[in-house]
Amino acid sequence: MKKTIPPGGRASPRGIRYRGFFRELDLASIRPAGWLRRWLERQRDGLTGHLEHAGYPFNTPGWRQDPIRWKGRAIRSWWPYEQVAYWVDGMTRLGLLLEDARLLRKASRQLDRVLARPDPDGYLGPQALKRTTPQGRAERWPHAVLFRALMAGLPAGRRRPILRQLTRHYLSGTAKFSEWRNVCNVEIMLWLHGQTGDRRLLDLARRSLAGFHRRRPPAPASLRAMLSGARARDHGVNYCEISKLPAVLFLHTGNRTALRATVNAWRKLARDHALADGVPSSTEHFRGRAAHAGHETCVIADAAWSLGYLLMATGDAAYADWIENTVFNAAPGATMPDFKALQYFSSPNQIVADASANHHEHGFGWAHKSYRPNPATECCPGNVTRIVPNFAARMWMERPGRGLAATFYGPSAVTHRGCTISEETDYPFGESIRFTVRTRRPSTFSLFLRIPGWCRRPRLRINGEPFAGALKRGTFVEVRRTFRDGDRLELELPMDIRRERQPGGGLCIRRGPLLYALPIPARRRRDRHDKRSSDEFPAWNLRPAGPWNYALPKFSNVWKKAEVIFPNIGKKQAEFSKHWKKRAEIFQCLENPWAEPPIAIRVPAVRVPGWRARRLKVLRDKWHGARRGDFRMTPPLPSARTLARASRKVEWITLVPYGCTQLRIAIFPAT
Repeated sequence: MKKTIPPGGRASPRGIRYRGFFRELDLASIRPAGWLRRWLERQRDGLTGHLEHAGYPFNTPGWRQDPIRWKGRAIRSWWPYEQVAYWVDGMTRLGLLLEDARLLRKASRQLDRVLARPDPDGYLGPQALKRTTPQGRAERWPHAVLFRALMAGLPAGRRRPILRQLTRHYLSGTAKFSEWRNVCNVEIMLWLHGQTGDRRLLDLARRSLAGFHRRRPPAPASLRAMLSGARARDHGVNYCEISKLPAVLFLHTGNRTALRATVNAWRKLARDHALADGVPSSTEHFRGRAAHAGHETCVIADAAWSLGYLLMATGDAAYADWIENTVFNAAPGATMPDFKALQYFSSPNQIVADASANHHEHGFGWAHKSYRPNPATECCPGNVTRIVPNFAARMWMERPGRGLAATFYGPSAVTHRGCTISEETDYPFGESIRFTVRTRRPSTFSLFLRIPGWCRRPRLRINGEPFAGALKRGTFVEVRRTFRDGDRLELELPMDIRRERQPGGGLCIRRGPLLYALPIPARRRRDRHDKRSSDEFPAWNLRPAGPWNYALPKFSNVWKKAEVIFPNIGKKQAEFSKHWKKRAEIFQCLENPWAEPPIAIRVPAVRVPGWRARRLKVLRDKWHGARRGDFRMTPPLPSARTLARASRKVEWITLVPYGCTQLRIAIFPAT
């Protein structure tokens, strides 16, 4: 990945010099459309709009109660506030994107209670978080999570008062922000500095981050460790949240050493821990790269969010490719298509997802890998609500002083400085993207379009004429012109079928930004023992009901016959899939692409009879004791000896986008 460090940006209207390559837009200026909007609407109708179905702490008053009470007991811990705060942030962003008043009211009840009752010293929030622990520490990590919802958008009539309140809160001196995850409040301080120009906030952010690095030099997310070549060994959420902070500081100060630290930290994650779906392995802690390694759903949200800051700081298109990999693959792969159940841990390979299927060291034999409204932890149900709204909010960004950038692709529209650009596409399932400009008067600006690193033969036409400039993959191409009403830009990103090597001798199949997987037929049963399961929001036990133990040939002429097929699109429509006159028909087929795959790939494979599920008759752990039964878990890739017994008969199997699967094989052994 390139280490592009741009020159400083232009001065903002407040006299604050912004140092990043791209800058976020006002969330109200972006409107998702097409299949992307329908995906967000399903989240609204699923867990995001009804997370109380996931049980405690979402069925409590949350930040409106001090302290939160559960089963008659006062809970004086930070974590219930953290988990409700994730939900409030996700609800706020989703409500703004969909212009949904009900969601916004639901989120505002939490925020308004906090803002309405400041302490005399300026502190905002429950006393349960203000008091110090026996170790002398005040827990302020949940505030960093909650205040992201205010970063998403402040009501126009209350903007200045709220900014003043937040400033008083941080300058109140009621906590040290250089300790543990408290340091994540640096993100909010720097945003506030950008909004208000208050130098005290910038100074506090610098001192807090420097204090963290000074107090914990051995920590994996310390400046020294991030700049080193040492493998990161840390808790996944901790590392993702803290390692981004130097890049955020760069946006406000131009500190290049800080930016290099974050760039190197994520380079090491890609090298040592990133799985095929883009997310670092993190079954709580980093576990390396393997086909059956997993990641916490929280880390899907946190990785995509942190990578967004690296994209803004550097302008490196590789970070946008990485984010698309995460959001288009890992995110839907960890949730049910109706967004009413999710996994705590998900993996590229998972052949079983029931109440005892977790094969990872953390929570071995628990329900962590099953799809439930609350799969054994409360942070993931809250955090999963943030992933796609955060993605949609950063689909379009501003290049300060130059124009607009289409950073991620998907059906949407953006309005900026009197100009509206609509984006029509079925990307990432299709190859064509059409932009239409609407403006009352001619306007001169630049439009930056990303050419993904995987695209070898991109094509761009402007009003039917070929673009004269270079289209180099892995970069943003700048189209600078005087745009007039009705101008059209048509971008073609041809998607080849790619075989990609994986650790342990595995192979995965990609086309464009999508990872493809073998969907394993499942016996699906509702788990009646899960107290948080209901008719509307059920918990599921899934076991395989068909073959899955396939290997892919490394080198074979039969690969020439691999083909893309359209299982839910008529043959006649597929012939016109690249022509705009039939586009409306194609769009109709993408009502719910994660439930009904609009595209698939047929590839050659052979069966590996000796590659079987891991089976146990007794499970032991310190919480449940010994349990007896027929327990099944996902195995690692087969050994060379097992592979040597693979069938010689070539079969043709159909792979679908990874996000369309629950039980799957996405990393195949290679024969």
